[in-house]
Amino acid sequence: MGLLRRIRSAESSVAGLDTSDLDPGRWGTTVISFSSCSVCDRAVELGGLHPVWISLRVATDVLPLLVNACSAQCVAELPPPPEGYVQSAHTGGRVGQPSADRD
Repeated sequence: MGLLRRIRSAESSVAGLDTSDLDPGRWGTTVISFSSCSVCDRAVELGGLHPVWISLRVATDVLPLLVNACSAQCVAELPPPPEGYVQSAHTGGRVGQPSADRD
């Protein structure tokens, strides 16, 4: 694997995770406060939490966005990223970025 860890798949759920008492070393926060899926607006508790990162163009910029999805189906329905960015939703870690084509 070298210096970069592999991107963790967006397919796994953290169903049953107590989002009110998290390990900040792993999650970056002690509490995740939300009530609905970022994609379909259903309650997240129905299918478990699927937190994934995506890259999305907003006006002239491309922003990293954290999506709190309720299911793998909602993760699959996320918009594709722009060219030159990680081409799938992922759970973070050290992510190998596509190389830039610069002259």
